[in-house]
Amino acid sequence: MTPEPNRETRPEDKTSFWEKTALGAGFLAKFYGDNGVKSMSVPFYQMVLKVDPGLLGLILAIPRLWDAFTDPVVGMVSDNCRSRFGRRRPIIVIGAVLQAVAFGAIWMVPSGLSQTGTVIYLVTTLLIFYTCFSIFSVPLMSLQYEMTADYQERTRVSAFGGFFGKIGELSYSWVFWAANLAIFGSVMHGMKVVGWTIAICVMGIFGMIPAFFVRERHFQQAAKQERVRFGPAIKAAFSNRAFLVLIGFTVCQVLAGMLSSNIDYYLLVYHMNAGDIVEGSKWKGVLSTGFAVIGIGAIYPVNWMANHLGKRKTLFLIFGLNLVGGVAKWFIFTPGNPWKILLDPILCGPAWTAVNILQYSMLADVCDDDEHRHGLRREGMLGSLFSWIQKTGYALAFFGAGLALKFVHFDAALGGAQAPGTILGMRLMLAGSITIWSLFAIGLLCFYPLTKERAYSIRDDLEARRGKTGAPPPSVPKSGGS
Repeated sequence: MTPEPNRETRPEDKTSFWEKTALGAGFLAKFYGDNGVKSMSVPFYQMVLKVDPGLLGLILAIPRLWDAFTDPVVGMVSDNCRSRFGRRRPIIVIGAVLQAVAFGAIWMVPSGLSQTGTVIYLVTTLLIFYTCFSIFSVPLMSLQYEMTADYQERTRVSAFGGFFGKIGELSYSWVFWAANLAIFGSVMHGMKVVGWTIAICVMGIFGMIPAFFVRERHFQQAAKQERVRFGPAIKAAFSNRAFLVLIGFTVCQVLAGMLSSNIDYYLLVYHMNAGDIVEGSKWKGVLSTGFAVIGIGAIYPVNWMANHLGKRKTLFLIFGLNLVGGVAKWFIFTPGNPWKILLDPILCGPAWTAVNILQYSMLADVCDDDEHRHGLRREGMLGSLFSWIQKTGYALAFFGAGLALKFVHFDAALGGAQAPGTILGMRLMLAGSITIWSLFAIGLLCFYPLTKERAYSIRDDLEARRGKTGAPPPSVPKSGGS
């Protein structure tokens, strides 16, 4: 086997600390768009407003399916934008403002509505929010993919996004707990105050920062290329083996993660704390804080391993640990000493960090592979198609988790007196989802073709085509990289 190269990052490929930090600020807003609505709406709309869990799962699924279809449209618009401010940055500003207003509106549900009225209000506000979130998140991700052309620097850039995602993880599970504080008088008022605080500060202000402080590397080049067309872009994406592997990997992640994220909350409340919502929410906050702390601590080791061993080998090792963690969940989420739940982030936390960092770094490599094959920079379309699959997975996971709770006969009215079969079913779903995900991830990684050596070869060929002095002559694409 040919040894993988370990090149030094060229000065022109390096991004400054402050530029990476500015991108990370946008990722904090993206984190709340991806995770904040779910983490806040489950306890608020289901546990407080008593919306049926199966119905709530369907409600959360419908807007995400809509959002999934809007992403490719925004991606194509972003790729073809020719404004003097760039392809991505003007759209990011517009999206950040719109999503802030829409996020705050979700928590303004009037008191005293019937369940039908509550459902209609939630569906309407979620559809508006996720449309605005697409306008923000698609060009943000595209901006990240083009920040640097270097294999190793891409992982460092993604690490900053992962760090700010962990900052979001430190805070998001405490939101509902904070809304219950006595200072607000009622949880309804508390959700409005906390929701609008997040909307203005995180979704709005932090969301706009990347547009003002991150440069667009390929803007001049893309401005001269032919317009990106929808059909050929989709055909090219789904004929790329590396892209298909990342999609399969991400679908497994989303389905497992969203299911386990919902079920561990229910086990904490109804199994480990006898139906005490406030106490269970507190321990959910402790658990999420543990994941965030371990995740932050894992950023540097993941970054180091990826740049020395390669991204694929790093994921192989980390998912071996995650497999152990999936089995351990069966024993961790049981009544008794509640502090044992901190074993969960120790075993499973590094996997979430690795995925959140490396999948975006790997997709940036796929964008180079796409240009190598077809001669076009299409970060927006590739990123939006990836997001489309990801968010479809989110939608199915929301719906599936709600159905799963119905299947095991969960009844919120019973509080901590759930049937033994209900608790058994939730424990099996929690442990099984992570275990199966780990096995699938390890299997899929065997088929990922873009090794570190191949990524450098593609980079060299692209530079030769662009006429960069000192670059080696172009080579014929290897069949294994399809």
